[in-house]
Amino acid sequence: MEKIFYTDKHAFPSSSEALQTVFSRYFGIENAEIQRTKNGKPYLLDKYGLFFSVSHTKTLLFIGVSDAEIGIDAEALSRETDYLTVLKKFPLEEQAEIQSKTDFLRHWTAKEAAVKYLGGTLAKDLKALSFIRGKLRYCNKALPDICEKELENTLLSVCAKRNFSNAEIIRF
Repeated sequence: MEKIFYTDKHAFPSSSEALQTVFSRYFGIENAEIQRTKNGKPYLLDKYGLFFSVSHTKTLLFIGVSDAEIGIDAEALSRETDYLTVLKKFPLEEQAEIQSKTDFLRHWTAKEAAVKYLGGTLAKDLKALSFIRGKLRYCNKALPDICEKELENTLLSVCAKRNFSNAEIIRF
C-alpha cells in the first residue's frame, strides 16, 4: 500500500491538520496519535500499522504513506538556489554527476528523503550519504532505491522499503 497525498500548502493551518485529515478521510483513523523521535521525525503509534513522511515546498504539501518505513522530499523545479556552495559537501564522484540545478535537486531530494527514511538529521547525515548513478548509500551501505516523480512542476523523491513507482497519487 503506497500512497502519495498532496494539497496546496495553505489549505490547512498546519501539516498536522493535513495529516489528521488524510488519516481520517483515507484510513478511517480519527485523532491519529502522532509522536516524534528524539530527532523530531513524526511517526504513528504501532497500532496503526502505517508509516508516513511529510515534505512541502512554498506552495504544496506532500504526505507519503506506506505500510513500511518511508522518507519523502519535494522541491519546486523553479526554486532558485545557489547549489554550487552545497555541492562542495557532496562526494567528488557525485559532484561529477551534477551539471545543472535540476541535477542538483534530484540529488538533494534523494538525500533528504533518505535522511527522513533513516530518521536522522541533515546536519549529522548529509556527509555520510551519497547518491551516485541513481543509487543511495549511507556509510557505504545500500539504501532502498529512490523513486522520483514530478507533480505540478515539483520534483518528489521517495526513499522507502516498498517500491513507490506505481504509488497512488491523490490530490486532497
